[in-house]
Amino acid sequence: MAATFLLLLVLVQVATAMTARSAADAAVTASARRVVVAESAAASETEALADEISLLIPGAGDIEAEVRVTRRSVVAVTRFSWSPPGPNLADILITARAELPRVLEP
Repeated sequence: MAATFLLLLVLVQVATAMTARSAADAAVTASARRVVVAESAAASETEALADEISLLIPGAGDIEAEVRVTRRSVVAVTRFSWSPPGPNLADILITARAELPRVLEP
């Protein structure tokens, strides 16, 4: 019985971690896309990305976000520790990165 409970606990944590990772990927890609398409400032997008992660992913803590503009692309990166709901075996470190090419005039 205990082995079944432990297996179920691990399966639930893996499934919810995949959901949290998917939400982080979507938020990072959206931040990079806003800088490329809407030409918003990278500093304001960095703050917005950190806010989005805290709103989208319950249990996210120690959020580090960065959006930077390079010569040819926009890079958005976030790292955070995530504490899954329910019994917690260990915090999970999630990292998401997106890089989109800049649109430059010829």
